[in-house]
Amino acid sequence: MAARSPHPVPRRPDRTNAEWLADLAADGPALDAALRDLRPVLLRALHVTLAPRVDRGADALAEDLVQDALLQVRERAGQFRGDAKFTTWAQKVAVHLAFSELRRKRWEDVPLDAVVADPPSTPEPAADVSMANAEAVALVRRLIAEELTERQSTALTAVLNGMPLDEVARRLDTNRNALYKLLHDARLKLRKAFEDRGLTPDDLLDSGAP
Repeated sequence: MAARSPHPVPRRPDRTNAEWLADLAADGPALDAALRDLRPVLLRALHVTLAPRVDRGADALAEDLVQDALLQVRERAGQFRGDAKFTTWAQKVAVHLAFSELRRKRWEDVPLDAVVADPPSTPEPAADVSMANAEAVALVRRLIAEELTERQSTALTAVLNGMPLDEVARRLDTNRNALYKLLHDARLKLRKAFEDRGLTPDDLLDSGAP
């Protein structure tokens, strides 16, 4: 970040959308002032999101996340469409970050082996489809075990069980893009395995399988 100006820029929390975008794209005092003015806006959004959802330490967690939120807002500013106030959009970015962190924390102490060992949860089927559903689920599990590599099976099962993508990537010591590729390849293999048996994913969905 640029060195501070000897003459600080006055606070301007009421910038127009265009002014926010211009200042966040700038360097030097204009950028510093925009980040300074945006920080309390994002901090409030983070605190409101976190306070009801964590037992303690919401303020500290919000402080930990606000810098990442500022960076994300600046990096994504080009995605702002202008159909709301910029600060409202920026708060949504911060809230999304907060929920991602809450999901990560919920899973961080859960062993990956335990996640993979449990089959994906499914709602209780109606009586008239329970047999077809059971057979479809059994087929999906068998195909995952037979057709996928261990790494593909681990990643897909963890995702189906609700583990966030970023947490799966961390556990597998990879990055999000590589995980997308791994999951894409796994799904292609499963689709081919379905088709080789004269089935389509729609057939399984109609049976109630996950």
